[in-house]
Amino acid sequence: TIPDPFTALVAELTDFQRGVSRPGRLSLVGTMLQENTDPQVQQRYQARVIHPRRHRITAILQAAQALGQIDHDADLTLAVPMCTGTWYGRALAGDPIPTDWPTRTATLVWRALGGEAREAQS
Repeated sequence: TIPDPFTALVAELTDFQRGVSRPGRLSLVGTMLQENTDPQVQQRYQARVIHPRRHRITAILQAAQALGQIDHDADLTLAVPMCTGTWYGRALAGDPIPTDWPTRTATLVWRALGGEAREAQS
């Protein structure tokens, strides 16, 4: 079980930001979107990077539902990619990523799913 899903979501997004901010990582994502990238390479990237992260975020949000912290009928199929999509959207637009991006994004998603505004526990 996940005792504090909101804090877990902030931690997951912090880990995502740390990983995607490393040199060359954004260009790797771009490569995965190219039509001429080997489909097997794309599938391995999805299996090793994308799907595990989405699974963890889904589990966090499902725990929040089970605890009644977000709406039981919240649309997780859109919320999960929204969690990381805000980072990519800013990066691709050339906008600086705020230092508090993980908390702000978690708060936005949390509230969109019917949760009360809150702070992550340290």
